[in-house]
Amino acid sequence: MLAGDDLRVFLARILGWSNERAVELALRSLTLALDHRATLVLCGQGDIVPLAWALHRRALGADKPFIICDPRRGTRAASVRSPESRAGGVAAFEAAVGGSLYARTRRLPRYCLALMGKLRATDDVLSIAGIEHDDPDPRLIRPAPIVVPPLACRATEVDRVIAEFAADAIAELGVLRGRFTDADHAWVRQHAATSLAEIEKATLRLVAIRTSRNMSAAAARLGMAPVSLLRWLGRRKPTPTVLSDR
Repeated sequence: MLAGDDLRVFLARILGWSNERAVELALRSLTLALDHRATLVLCGQGDIVPLAWALHRRALGADKPFIICDPRRGTRAASVRSPESRAGGVAAFEAAVGGSLYARTRRLPRYCLALMGKLRATDDVLSIAGIEHDDPDPRLIRPAPIVVPPLACRATEVDRVIAEFAADAIAELGVLRGRFTDADHAWVRQHAATSLAEIEKATLRLVAIRTSRNMSAAAARLGMAPVSLLRWLGRRKPTPTVLSDR
């Protein structure tokens, strides 16, 4: 869990270091949500679940539950690719106690009014709503939503984004600095930098690979199957020099 200043630093990373007004509004909205006085609304292009999950880990801690309420996805256990989910609103709420509940506004569960009532009556669940486009009507959303700009609009900041996510990966895996090379940085910039979530995933996986004795060990540290890690690398050509699987 991060302190207020550290949360501001992370919000600047996802919103843009030059966009001080947006960062300040986002911090206010997050503070209200953490005090259970409002729902935290995230807006962005594409799937913003990874971003909500990342913000949850930094605001509440990785040990707290993060549950997606999604009737289409149904009830699934968490995996390296996605968080735990529930089809029904009440079941999602119960699983999220002590943590966060995320729901897409375009895919709400049946009996969503019952879920909203439970959220209003508790101080034990952080409520997060996702709007998967980047043009919300500010007249309809209070407090101000966190509107995440496309990374393509921040071309001059991508290298800093990569460097900061790499530093997070080094800290998370408990390894020495310098294990994410300039070549790794350049590879992520070229092959895995279409979104914040992709950069976060790529930097963590490359640091794990560089600091493990083989690919199986790297995959184990990441909580995924070795074949999945190899396939991820194989879809991005040319692949960086990787470990053998002795």
